[in-house]
Amino acid sequence: MTGADVVPLLRRAWAALRQGQPAPARADCEAALQRAPESFDAWRLYAMALQALGDARASRDALQRALSLRPDDGATALDLGTLQLGAGEIDAALASLSIAMQRLPQEPRAAFRYATAAFHAGDYATAADAFEAAARLKPDWTEAWNNLAAAHGKRQEYAAAIAAARNALQLAPNDASAHQSLAALQSNLFDRQSLQEGLQHALRALQLDPALAEAHRNAAILSRKLSDPTGAEAHARRALELAPRDIDVIDTLGEQLQLNRNTRDAVNVYAQALAMGVTSPTLHRQHGIALLHDGQLDAARDELQDALRHVPDDQRTIAHLGVVEAQHDAARAAQWLGLHRHVHVVELPTPEGFADARAFHDALADDIRRHSQQRWEPAGLAARNAYLSGDLLADHTAAITGFEQRLREAIDAFLVDSRNARGGADALAGDVFLRNVPTRYRVHVWATQAAERGFIDTHIHEDSWLSGAYYVELPPAIRDDDATHAGWIEFGRPFASLPQPPEGALRRLCPKVGTLLLFPSYLFHRTLPYAGSGERISISFDLAAV
Repeated sequence: MTGADVVPLLRRAWAALRQGQPAPARADCEAALQRAPESFDAWRLYAMALQALGDARASRDALQRALSLRPDDGATALDLGTLQLGAGEIDAALASLSIAMQRLPQEPRAAFRYATAAFHAGDYATAADAFEAAARLKPDWTEAWNNLAAAHGKRQEYAAAIAAARNALQLAPNDASAHQSLAALQSNLFDRQSLQEGLQHALRALQLDPALAEAHRNAAILSRKLSDPTGAEAHARRALELAPRDIDVIDTLGEQLQLNRNTRDAVNVYAQALAMGVTSPTLHRQHGIALLHDGQLDAARDELQDALRHVPDDQRTIAHLGVVEAQHDAARAAQWLGLHRHVHVVELPTPEGFADARAFHDALADDIRRHSQQRWEPAGLAARNAYLSGDLLADHTAAITGFEQRLREAIDAFLVDSRNARGGADALAGDVFLRNVPTRYRVHVWATQAAERGFIDTHIHEDSWLSGAYYVELPPAIRDDDATHAGWIEFGRPFASLPQPPEGALRRLCPKVGTLLLFPSYLFHRTLPYAGSGERISISFDLAAV
């Protein structure tokens, strides 16, 4: 029997569906499929009837059969991918929705759902491209702009994310979540103007929806960066009242209490959350850090060790566990952290196109001074009395491009050496740095320009595995025979609010122009201020696994 022989059955099924009667429609489709099992139209209509009856799994199976009969049918691929996405079958949804996008290039729903699947798969670049396509095809689609902002935000592309969020807000100016989304993005920035604007959006979100815990949380983060610790704590406390089981909210209050030197309350915030059954390695880590700030060393060690067992590459956990261990045995802590073993000095060759090293460094220093993203003492970062460049690689000058090439060569060689140095399983398990060597990575590169008394305060790089510093220009005051170590880089000294290690647990290195320092991102480090003429210009980078 041919498809034409079942047309009356399918017409009756379609009429039943339009009248809201999916059961007889299903019966007619099943009768049609008994007569013509290769009928594409019968399988498509059957899927609709099954979906209307709430049988999503059978509907997906019917659509899969229909697509096998007509593999290039974009509408079928779109419907199938939509159901697969709703069922959490992300890989299958990506395959189906890819077909839908190709066959329906002017259909915004195809682009949007493909983007959604890519976002759930962690492919934020693909998600951003597809959400952008959806927004371009349907410019008044608020959700497409919001999701485009989220995808760019995941990639830390904050300028593009904020632009998308602004478009969403224009479409829905009285939507609390739109204001909240923009505030959340701006909380990642460091210039005061953006932070102040972000705080205004968070407050506007709370005017529209006073029970929006996430807006209180972002108001707390923005207030913290704007040097308002009292306001930050008030917003964080209100956020916790509204969302007592939200891990991010719990941590925001806990961290703010520690910054406000209220360490006992910080310990209690984490302890109460854990007692309620709200648990995660992050909360155990933060509880351990709070205990450390409160001077409860043994309890801190237990919590931090437990957190590290669950997340062996957590840089913040490693850093603070090292502080605890240094209070018991400084030499053992230095050995465990690799304070001497894993801090390396590398000489970078001069890039091609420059007469010599001096010509290269002069050009590189000039490029840094006039960099398009140069900012003075960004709020919330470790720079004091200094400029930071933002993304150094955003400016494609000959000197910056040449430096990037030499840096990547040095990084790749270091990764090969690190993999070769891991040794056997026992050695690997005991080395908190080498056991986490990434297979694939991304780098973020920025520059610092500091004059007299400018410095970088104590910090770690908790979102990366390897960090580094390259020295472009140094003032005369920085000398390797200086007993005061003015302008040197110091490793091993934690934040002033933490227990301090003995002198033997520290390592200081005198910078040299043309040298690259490589070190684990979990090592506490800072630069020391200097007095006198000249500038200290350096380039830093973070390498994170992807």
